[in-house]
Amino acid sequence: MSRQHRSSTIQLPDAPSLQSATIQLRPLNPDDFRLLFQWHSRADELAMWWTDRRMMAFPDFVEDLEHRLRGSIFIFLMIDRLHEGEAETVGFTYAYQVNLIDRYAYVCTYLTREFTRQGIGPIADLLFAEYLFATYGFRKLYAEIYGYNEVSLKTAQQHGFVEEGCLKAYRWFGDRYWDFHILAITRESFDIVRQSFRFSRNAKGS
Repeated sequence: MSRQHRSSTIQLPDAPSLQSATIQLRPLNPDDFRLLFQWHSRADELAMWWTDRRMMAFPDFVEDLEHRLRGSIFIFLMIDRLHEGEAETVGFTYAYQVNLIDRYAYVCTYLTREFTRQGIGPIADLLFAEYLFATYGFRKLYAEIYGYNEVSLKTAQQHGFVEEGCLKAYRWFGDRYWDFHILAITRESFDIVRQSFRFSRNAKGS
């Protein structure tokens, strides 16, 4: 069953709920749109996770997001940090450009600056990757990372992603052009990586 956005005709696709002891990944709902808009309005961080860096008014942002949810985005999950019985939304992760014939998908994760370098990102990525590999039988997951996003690039490489391509001097950011890195992790490599992480997965239907 899909979930209808109360202010429009968008049908939010079904998505899982995934949980470890410290975080949960939950389906996007319309109440999250305002928070996503706040994050989108941070120009310095927007360049880390969105290809389109235009500043938008809230109605335009909602229309653009809905268009992406109907198109290239396959699954979109919010990331909640669990602490002392409370859940605080600190980011999101999504899969896009999915190819079920060639069995691959692209993934992207964003955390607010306040919650980077706390181990949340790797756990979220592993929970999501485990679900995608197990549910859809993907051979590979890809990540596209700009060179100025050094933390994400280093973290991905530390957790099994291998660079398969690089577009030189691809994007202007700050005061120079930066490379665009295309990385991938195979199912076999992921199985090895996840053995070094001790967390339990609890997947529930939405």
